[in-house]
Amino acid sequence: MSVRRDSPFEVLGDPPQAVRATEELPSAAVAQMLSAPSTPALLELLGITGDDHSELSALIGPALADPEILAEITRAANLLRVSAGLEAPAAALDTVKEQHNALQRRLAPGEGLLSILALVVSTSTVRAWHRERGLSTEQSWEVLADLGQQMRVHRRSSGRLGLHQLAWMALNWRGRLVHLGRLQFDLHRTEKGTENERWVIGAHIPATGPLDPTAVEESFSQATAYFSTHYADLDTARPPGAVPFGHEFLCDSWLVNPVLTEELGADSNLGAFARRWELLSSERSDEGAAFFVFGQRPPYDAAGLPRRTRLERLVAERLEDGRGWESGHGRLVRQRPAGAQGQKTPSASS
Repeated sequence: MSVRRDSPFEVLGDPPQAVRATEELPSAAVAQMLSAPSTPALLELLGITGDDHSELSALIGPALADPEILAEITRAANLLRVSAGLEAPAAALDTVKEQHNALQRRLAPGEGLLSILALVVSTSTVRAWHRERGLSTEQSWEVLADLGQQMRVHRRSSGRLGLHQLAWMALNWRGRLVHLGRLQFDLHRTEKGTENERWVIGAHIPATGPLDPTAVEESFSQATAYFSTHYADLDTARPPGAVPFGHEFLCDSWLVNPVLTEELGADSNLGAFARRWELLSSERSDEGAAFFVFGQRPPYDAAGLPRRTRLERLVAERLEDGRGWESGHGRLVRQRPAGAQGQKTPSASS
């Protein structure tokens, strides 16, 4: 594997397989970055707006004034900067969340503050990886602005500043997540350890508005074009019978549930989305449905959940009467290639 040094990063491989920072950030540099006049603009680029922006800005000074908190922010930031790329290890933010949240209580109630600040100062490595793999500057910031989106989701469910989705943001900072149109997509291996192990694209549905079928279709088209072009190396050494890389999508979501099509109709946004997927498996996920539909985390009163829309009525009634909700693991294959007979490959519009 070749190594190309482009200080302050190393680009490993040709085509690039990983990017990593060449030096660790000292605490003094982290403090300087977080207190810089450009920091408010950086927060906005990361999608942090409104109350989240003002409350986070007010906590930066107190956080930097506490040596132990600053040291932990620095440690987390350097974990995030170790590398981004195809086989890069995820920063284990989840494993330190209890310690970090205990420290946060010196400043404010809640969770995720230290990780948020670590994410803010560690964008350079992942942005370098984005450049290596064909994302424009604007697309790169759109991907990283998911930090602000996840903070808004947290505020809707908790009423305060914070971040629950630490593992998700660590995935994002590995550089294997892209935002193309309405949907987000990630790179991962499926069927690990078997003869069918291969790279696939995971589809994700950010809570940013309606799932208009035309917008969803355009998003899948963009994903096929982007990944087929900029990750063409992942189409090599695939198992026999596998469809070309860039054409196979997997989705694990509460939205991959045929009940949505049956009850809301195939012509509804959610029903049409659920109908796209070949359902491979499903599992009970009452908590997931309660969170994504109502912004509720346990404990919650199923009988008291709102029923203002058809979706809310459908989910609330099933949570209340014990039928519950299942999240599905779905597969979608676009543009079935010649020579792949015998595989069940629903079209993108099915």
